[in-house]
Amino acid sequence: MNMEEMNADTVIGFLNYLENNRKNKCRTVNHRLAAIKAFMEYVSYESPEYLEIVRKVKWIPFRNVEKKDVCYLTREEMDSLLDACETATPQGRRDYLMLLLLYNSGMRVSEMISIKGKDALITGNGLCHLRIMGKGRKERTVPLWLTTTKCLVGYMHENGIQRDDYLLSGRNVEHLTRSGVRYRIDSIVKRVSTHCQSLQNKSVSPHVFRHSTAMSLLQSGIDISTIAIWLGHESIETTHKYMVADIKLKENALKKLHEPESSHANQRYHATDDILQFLNSL
Repeated sequence: MNMEEMNADTVIGFLNYLENNRKNKCRTVNHRLAAIKAFMEYVSYESPEYLEIVRKVKWIPFRNVEKKDVCYLTREEMDSLLDACETATPQGRRDYLMLLLLYNSGMRVSEMISIKGKDALITGNGLCHLRIMGKGRKERTVPLWLTTTKCLVGYMHENGIQRDDYLLSGRNVEHLTRSGVRYRIDSIVKRVSTHCQSLQNKSVSPHVFRHSTAMSLLQSGIDISTIAIWLGHESIETTHKYMVADIKLKENALKKLHEPESSHANQRYHATDDILQFLNSL
């Protein structure tokens, strides 16, 4: 295909094919269109004789994507999931630690399965700071609750995890996979849903725990800039460089965040549109 053929009509036809024939969702179609527009930006510099084609393609509008409410777990739902972990078995103890880490740290599942023994940094007061390698090889550190620290240290001791060993191992694999994490979460949610009706209408993916962490921090009065640092999110432009490295800032935030298994009733929280947009971007 030459540039004359890659005009607006051709691109529109391709997008319609993705939506109608391939049954791609609007979000996927928009990703393809964004890639085409990025290529056209390159063409405009390298081959300015095609500027008219570029202009028309870049004017093609993106599909309207239906905005969904942010799915997150309440404190009671989180407690129910933890209670459902069969901690009498090695797999159950791994599940319990996995859920605690996801909720405590708010890290992505890809970040969690990459954690190694050397990333658990025990402090002088007996607590643990977890080193996380995020997107773009950008490192951050988050403090852990005492509950999570004890569970983590006990798990590492039980399984003889050394510095270069992956923290969460899978069956016959070096470390737990993304699909393995999803399978274990689905299994736990399925058991809990029989007596926790609110979970029956929720699709609880590993990423939902990240949203749950953010919502719990918001409900505890933590500002969005601090939450962005906590989660390794860069879209909040007001974040200052010195705040990123300040573990004390994160420890103070942790003190305001209720640990799971709390008997306190969860107060209903109403997030603003700006906060919902931020959560959807996580």
